Amino acid sequence: MNFKSLYSGEHLKKINPNWTYENWSYRFSFEEKMKIITNILKKTPKNKKILDAGCGQGLLVERFHKLGYDITGIDAFYGSDLVKKQNILNSNLEDNSFDLILCLDVIEHFELNEQHKLIKELKRVLKPSGKIIWSIPNMAHLSSRVMFALTGNLMRTAKVTYHPGDRPIKEYYNLLKENNLKIKSTKGISPTIPLFFQLTQLKPKQTKWLYSIIKPFSYFASWCFNVIVITKK
Repeated sequence: MNFKSLYSGEHLKKINPNWTYENWSYRFSFEEKMKIITNILKKTPKNKKILDAGCGQGLLVERFHKLGYDITGIDAFYGSDLVKKQNILNSNLEDNSFDLILCLDVIEHFELNEQHKLIKELKRVLKPSGKIIWSIPNMAHLSSRVMFALTGNLMRTAKVTYHPGDRPIKEYYNLLKENNLKIKSTKGISPTIPLFFQLTQLKPKQTKWLYSIIKPFSYFASWCFNVIVITKK
């Protein structure tokens, strides 16, 4: 699958007109995440109802809808034939209506006191036998912990105005459990081995080989910049 077509990068182009996908610092993390998510979707029967919560422009929704999947999206800032423009915290979606919910790099955009509400809302619209797939940035990845040991400060996964709800991944695990979701599995993406990871961000076009070397350390999910978490009611 052409993962480039699943990311428009329009907001990044506004910040930097010279932005290109090939030189995007988080390109490898994004591609690894989308490999995992698209593999999950491909294994999902086409008669199952899927929701992409916080889907942005709905590029993933459009792609799988064209393949015959029963998939829709919801986003506070974008609407289309396949995407409902609604606040994800107060949607008018019906109870117990989706077999699979995607919430990809969304929860960290909510304030800490709103994250409980987000989880409860997605749990409300999830069928009793359904799953929620989360993609969550981890503020306590390996490079961040090294930074903390040296300076006393963790490295945020983005500016506080963009990720106000940043947490270490184990805090997210506890948050999900507190809201009565069972964690079935976790998968780390982009282990932040100091210097090596930073090089893959600075020179993504030239360092795919280097990312391949550090990738096996994804086994340690807490070392990773991003973590896929699969939960059930």
